[in-house]
Amino acid sequence: MTTEAVYKFLESRHRPFNVNDIASNLPEGTKKPAIQQSLDKLVKAGKVLEKTYGKIKIYCIAPDSTKEPHELIRVDRELKAHANELETKFQSLDKEIKSREATLATLKATPSLEEAQREYALIESRVEQLDKKLNDLMAANNSQDLGEKKKKVQKSYDLYSREYHKRKRLCTDVIDSILEGYPGTKKALYDEIGIDLKIVG
Repeated sequence: MTTEAVYKFLESRHRPFNVNDIASNLPEGTKKPAIQQSLDKLVKAGKVLEKTYGKIKIYCIAPDSTKEPHELIRVDRELKAHANELETKFQSLDKEIKSREATLATLKATPSLEEAQREYALIESRVEQLDKKLNDLMAANNSQDLGEKKKKVQKSYDLYSREYHKRKRLCTDVIDSILEGYPGTKKALYDEIGIDLKIVG
């Protein structure tokens, strides 16, 4: 029964179809494996022509061998055109599937809202514990805000560092001037005038 229905469908349409196209046009409940078996029988019997283009198989009524060559060429062109159309659809669907798979992989790698909320609660709890510990330590040592103290120390350090480098430059300029007329080496001059060389950061 299915073989006859498949043949009548192809005969009435006079154009190429793949298995999915035939299945969607036959009465509901007609199984795709049964349609494929029917097509295989019809191909074997020489009633239906099967052409394979890449991964796609196309079927149409076998042309009458008594027909003109140009008619056979037309049928072949139709088969190729339909195969190209299906290949384009297949590539488009394949591209969409890959895009959705990539989106799904990204979503799986991202924590869910519940996980993010749990992580946030844990971090918040940890910050509170550390704040309490810091306040307890400061209270026990009768200490002021360490952040402000650090800023003041840094400010003083920067000031003294600038002054040191300024004076070092002045001293170096004076020594270089003396060395221009001095007969010995820089080390000898240092020893003579009692300069103790120390490297300060």
